[in-house]
Amino acid sequence: MDPIIDSQTDSNFESLDRRVIGLWRVTSSLNVVAALVVLSAALFFPKVVRLGYRPWVAALMLATAAIGGAIAVWWPTRMYRAWGYRIDDRVLEIRSGVLWERVRLAPLSRLQHVDLHRGPFERKFGLASLVIHTAGSHSASIAIPGIEAAEAVRLRDHLVEIGGDDAV
Repeated sequence: MDPIIDSQTDSNFESLDRRVIGLWRVTSSLNVVAALVVLSAALFFPKVVRLGYRPWVAALMLATAAIGGAIAVWWPTRMYRAWGYRIDDRVLEIRSGVLWERVRLAPLSRLQHVDLHRGPFERKFGLASLVIHTAGSHSASIAIPGIEAAEAVRLRDHLVEIGGDDAV
């Protein structure tokens, strides 16, 4: 079995919506394009032109496009497979991490409030991020990305309902 967490094989954990792979690919691709724009601007810096570094900058652009493009296609699938969450009557547990496994537990008795975030790309993909804020200072906010929008609303309402006596 793959050494990364595969939360999809654990029946207790919910997977993110598969559309999050497309969302992550789009946002990763936009990051690669931004890097290429910055590098292409360097092609016209007087010092770059005068010292003859243009071929090196062009080669760096090509490498950035190739490596960044490959990562933008491959990495989101790996991230999706590594993500999982479960909610019981006492705790929210989140597992994530491709290279480094991260397990986060949020006691529902410490729940303060729950937010939904939907940026323009998330709305386009019909997704939302659920952000749980707990009492405490270290890692007091936990986000679950890539949840189908209606499911995120249902989860938010469910968490508010089962939160602790002093919560929400």
